[in-house]
Amino acid sequence: MKRTITSEILVSYSQCPRKAYLLLCTNQRGTPNEYMSILRQRQEALQRDYIKELKQKRPDVQSYSPDDLRNGSSFLINAKLKADGFEAECGILTKVAGSSAFGRYSYEPTLFVGTHKIDKHQKLALFFVGYVLGQIQGKQTAVGRIAGADGRSHRTKLENSSRVLVPLLEPLQEWTQISSPDPPALVLSKHCDYCQFRSICREQAEQEDNISMLSTISTSKAVQRYEKKGIFTVKQLSYLFKPRKRKKSSKKPSATHKPELQALAIRTGKIYLQELPELSREPVELFLDIEGVPDQQFYYLIGLLVCKSDTNVNYSFWADTPQDEAQIWRQFLEQVDQYPNAPIYHYGSYEPKAIGKLTRRYETDSENPENRLVNVNTHIYGKVYFPVRSNSLKDIGNFIGASWTSPNASGLQSLVWRHYWDENQNARFQELLVTYNKEDCHALKLLANELSKIKHSANILSGVDFANQPKECAT
Repeated sequence: MKRTITSEILVSYSQCPRKAYLLLCTNQRGTPNEYMSILRQRQEALQRDYIKELKQKRPDVQSYSPDDLRNGSSFLINAKLKADGFEAECGILTKVAGSSAFGRYSYEPTLFVGTHKIDKHQKLALFFVGYVLGQIQGKQTAVGRIAGADGRSHRTKLENSSRVLVPLLEPLQEWTQISSPDPPALVLSKHCDYCQFRSICREQAEQEDNISMLSTISTSKAVQRYEKKGIFTVKQLSYLFKPRKRKKSSKKPSATHKPELQALAIRTGKIYLQELPELSREPVELFLDIEGVPDQQFYYLIGLLVCKSDTNVNYSFWADTPQDEAQIWRQFLEQVDQYPNAPIYHYGSYEPKAIGKLTRRYETDSENPENRLVNVNTHIYGKVYFPVRSNSLKDIGNFIGASWTSPNASGLQSLVWRHYWDENQNARFQELLVTYNKEDCHALKLLANELSKIKHSANILSGVDFANQPKECAT
C-alpha cells in the first residue's frame, strides 16, 4: 500500500523522527496520551461550533469536495486535501481574490487548535496545509489562520514556508519510496511524555540501556557525540568519568552537569559529590509548590508547607476560576508575611516565574517573598549526583523515600485532572490535585533534609562518595 504523508506525520518528524517512522512505515498506533486526546476534543468542539455559527451567518458554506473548489464556493468546511502523496486536513477554506488554477480566485486555510497559545508545531501544520493547497490550486497560499481555544484567530504568513518544510519532507518522501526503510535511532526526548508510543520506546530503551535515558542526553546531536566515541549505553558512559584534582591556585569553577558522573552514580547506586551541598536551614521554613495551566497563564493552586519546631502545617489555596486567582494570591502573601525571615524553598524555575507574573498582574509588593526564595535544585545541579536518570523532584524523591498517592502523578497529569474538574467540578479531581501538590511540598522537605544530612555526614555515609577524591582511594 502506498504511504501517504499527513500533517500529523510531518509534525511528528519535527518532534521525533522515530515517531514519524512508526506512523508512516508501520501499523503501530500506540496508546494516545490523555492530555493530547483532550486537546483533540477541544479542537473538534471549537471547529464544530465555529462552523455552526458560520452557517447561520453565511448561506454559501459547503462541505469540501474537489469539485466545489472549481465551483467557487465561498467557504468549504472539513476539507481533506490530497496531492502527490500528501494529505492535509483543514477546518475551513475561505475564498479570496487572486488568480489560481480555478480562475480569478484562490483559497486560504484556517486550522483550529485546542490550545490558547499557538506553538511552532501548530504553525508547521498550517505550513503543510498551505503547501498541499498550493499544489492543488497551482498557487502558493500567502496567508493562513489558526483559531485557538480562546476564540482568537491568528494570521500567519505562508509565503516562505517551503524553507521550513522541504528539509522535513525530503526524508519522509525517501521513506515512501523504499519498501522497508530502516528505522531512525531511538532517542528519548522531552516530547516522549506526550507521545502515544512512549511505553514502546521506553521498554526498548530499558532493554538497550539506551544512553538517551539520561535526561541531559535527549537530542540526536547529543547522542551522536557519544556514539562517535563508541559510547551507546549508560553503563559504557559511566566508565568515562575520571576523578580530577583541582589546582589550588585555580578559581572555583561554575557548576556544570557531567552525564558520565550521573551514569556512574546509576551503575554503583551511590550518591556522588562534586561539591558539598550548601543549603542553609532555619528554625522556621516554608516549602512552596504552585500548580497552573501554562497555556492560559492561570495559577489555580498554591501549596505551602510551614515547618517550625516539630510541627508541619499544610496550606492549599485553591481557585475555582481565573477570577479567584487574585484571592488565593492575597491569601498566600498573608501567610508568608507571618514569617518574614523564613526561607521559601521551591524546586526549579516555575515558582519564581509564577510569583513574578502574579506580582505584576495584581500590582502587589512581593519583594520580600521573592528575596526569600531558595531554589533547592541549584544545590544539586552539577554538585550532587543521585543515582537517578534526571534531576526531577519525582525521580530524586522516589530514591530518597518520598511517595505519591497517585502512581501517575506528574505536571502533565495535573493538567488532565484540572481539565476534568473544569468540566464537571467533581471533588475527586480537586482532591487528587491538592494531594499531589501537598506531596510535592513534603518531597521537597525530605530532599532538603537529605541534603543537610549529606552536608554534615558525607564522610561517614556509606552510600555517599566524593567524585574527585573517592573514599577508597583517599589517604
